[in-house]
Amino acid sequence: MIAVSDQLVFKPTIRQWNAREVLDLDQEQQPDDPPIELCYGGAKGGGKSYFGCFWVLEYCRWVIHHFNLKPSKNPPHIGFMGRKLSTDFTQTTLATWREIIPDSCYEFKGSGDKDVKHIIIDGTVAFDYGGLDRQADINKFNSAEYGFIFIDQAEETLIDDVSVLKASRRMKINGVALPYRGLWTANPAACWLKSDFIETPKANHFFIQALPGDNDYLPQSYIETLKASFGHRPELLQAYLYGSWDAFEGANQVILGSWLPRAIGKPTLLGGKVISCDVARFGDDKTIINVLNGSNILERFELGYSRTTDVSDMLADLSRRHDNCQIVVDEIGVGGGVIDELHKDGRRVIPFNSSNKAMDDEKFYNLRAEAWWELGQHFAHGELGCDEMSVNLRGELTAPTYCFRNGKILIEPKEKIKERIGRSTDEADCYVMGIWAVKRVKPEVQYSKQTQQTTYTNKSTLTRGLGRNSR
Repeated sequence: MIAVSDQLVFKPTIRQWNAREVLDLDQEQQPDDPPIELCYGGAKGGGKSYFGCFWVLEYCRWVIHHFNLKPSKNPPHIGFMGRKLSTDFTQTTLATWREIIPDSCYEFKGSGDKDVKHIIIDGTVAFDYGGLDRQADINKFNSAEYGFIFIDQAEETLIDDVSVLKASRRMKINGVALPYRGLWTANPAACWLKSDFIETPKANHFFIQALPGDNDYLPQSYIETLKASFGHRPELLQAYLYGSWDAFEGANQVILGSWLPRAIGKPTLLGGKVISCDVARFGDDKTIINVLNGSNILERFELGYSRTTDVSDMLADLSRRHDNCQIVVDEIGVGGGVIDELHKDGRRVIPFNSSNKAMDDEKFYNLRAEAWWELGQHFAHGELGCDEMSVNLRGELTAPTYCFRNGKILIEPKEKIKERIGRSTDEADCYVMGIWAVKRVKPEVQYSKQTQQTTYTNKSTLTRGLGRNSR
């Protein structure tokens, strides 16, 4: 039990208590340690917003006590509580705050459109609140210095919505840093939270699942109500009742996560070696290089933004070491320069231009759509196998969605994917491009009468692919 005031005692559930321990304000941190981030989420009715409001109040009072602060007419603003849309925040999270936090603990300040709205705790410290769509709040983040962030329903946000806010946690009081914390409550969704907290957790990033079955304070009929409400949508029931972050797969997703485990350990049905290269176009992009034998990645390399000659030299050397195999390069932008250098070296190159016309241009909007779709269908029908696949590659392969434009399949732009999941799909693009090339490199059979052995070398042809997708 946690005493909030004489009027109210907070009795957390086991999951809420676990969340509180992760965010423990007394744990020691080194000055260079990143903030402790917690994604507390998983299902409806898990008590996420309820916990968030109590935790914000506890954080404020911890700061008051730890720094021995006194009431002030200009209290320090030590954090931010909000949601993607200000109207949603007012109707949900703020309504929860008003419902459960006693009036004697706080007072509201800031009422005009130009005011940054905030709540003062015990007349001593304050925190700002609102929506990430409110320009006054966004302007404030550029110069704000906070200790904590609490974003409710964080699955609604894009990484760009919160990047400046996350960087604002640098506040000190009397030269001493506050405990830097981030609380992100969320329901399952395909967004940046899934990659940062669940698939490949970043440093000091933690995930605690919140399920309605763990919340003893819900009405006994709540779970049955969920089942009745979403029984016709099993994917939503999996998300909202059982907290599945893969439940939203399907509908408009190109490659489903459930397809990929079936491929691990199965023999590849493709033959031949190819080196694929997705060249960095901007300073913060990565150049990814794969040496593929069929659908297996034999070697993988990652470079920062590099000179075209450095990339081409590396590709040429890899080709020589792997039987002078062919190289497929994304020719858009600086990739064109890499291809020119490889041609000077006498390398055999297959240019890949994602915006080019698809071979089946009645079905696909461009070549990128065709390459992604073909790979997805091969996985769906168990036509591809591989020795292993990294978590990063699996996450990126399952990220893109598709739609129809002029009756043709179009894949979600890379820029939109990056906004949604917080990173570029460089690894997946390199792999997709490599498989596309492997399928179109026909092994050339040579038989030696002297040794009575058959050898295979790669010959570039635009042969069609596997099984049902080769029509």
